[in-house]
Amino acid sequence: MKYLIHKYVEIYKGFFKASLVADLEFRFNFFLLICAEFVWYASQLVIYQVLYRHTKLIGGWGQDQMRVFMFLALFVDSIYMILWDSNFSKFNDDVRKGQLDLLLTKPVNSMFMTSSQKISISHVPCFFITLTGLIWSLNQLPDFSWLRLLWLLIMIPSGLTVIFCGRFALNATALLFTRADFLQYVWYSLFRLGLRPDGIYSSLMSGIFRKILIFILPFAMIASVPTRFLLEPFQPSLLVWALIMPAILIALTHKYWQHCLKNYTSASS
Repeated sequence: MKYLIHKYVEIYKGFFKASLVADLEFRFNFFLLICAEFVWYASQLVIYQVLYRHTKLIGGWGQDQMRVFMFLALFVDSIYMILWDSNFSKFNDDVRKGQLDLLLTKPVNSMFMTSSQKISISHVPCFFITLTGLIWSLNQLPDFSWLRLLWLLIMIPSGLTVIFCGRFALNATALLFTRADFLQYVWYSLFRLGLRPDGIYSSLMSGIFRKILIFILPFAMIASVPTRFLLEPFQPSLLVWALIMPAILIALTHKYWQHCLKNYTSASS
């Protein structure tokens, strides 16, 4: 077990070094990527800033609480972008061009190999900016207990599992169709649900849609539920779900991946 962990750590170090060299090779493009991410994150914050000029509450949260939600959502998104987005974005092309075949022959876990070989160094500044914004927004709250931040040690990995498994499962479907670019649009439509506070769905379908976003398509676990752990009274049922959900999602995603591999016909053959 120790050897296996050391093996994957060394592989990941190699991925990081290769990604760093590749990103810094074209430094002006690297700089523009950072600027583009800042613009996108800023636009998300400005949207809510404008909305609060016309209302005091959105989904039951005031402006200070919404800032906590937004910075937490963007913080989790920055981690996802650093670790996995580049790999998932090119997955369909790898399938269509037959490049996936080479990855599948490597003597490492195929899920790890297809999701982790490229690390987006250009998103690292966004990680620190959003983390700083999260701390600042929490500091604006009166009588906030900083011990509540410990909940994020459970809730953020849980939310990242939702993102990873959701995107990976959609990409795995491309193995069945060879070309499935439409899945990218499906993903971004679903992912937007995680970047909106779940409270705005409370009146939709008598609150059933909100429960779906927590327990069936758990995109509310990305940022809405973690924010509730920071701002609202403790809810034991949500904590239990946050603990068992990652194991369920990973097991189901792995099983679906193996099913897709069995039915995969190489595009290069």
